[in-house]
Amino acid sequence: MKYKLIGFNLVAIALSGCSSLMEESVLKRAPFDLNCNTKSMTIHQLDRRTYGASGCDKRATYIIQGPCAGPGSPCTAIMNTATENQQ
Repeated sequence: MKYKLIGFNLVAIALSGCSSLMEESVLKRAPFDLNCNTKSMTIHQLDRRTYGASGCDKRATYIIQGPCAGPGSPCTAIMNTATENQQ
């Protein structure tokens, strides 16, 4: 039981790091696509590899492509929707 708990914790730590890299990838791309500065952006995880970005009264959806395993194997955020104005 103790080993299962340790394994679960290691997987959770690895996934949280990957999630952080995915968000970082979206934050690199979305300000250009939405014509908005990073400080005004909000990022929401929609599912395992899909994120929503909003800011400056616009929003878009991004799919993460690539392994996202660290600096040696970066992932890329690809916009999956047309830019929408928020109502």
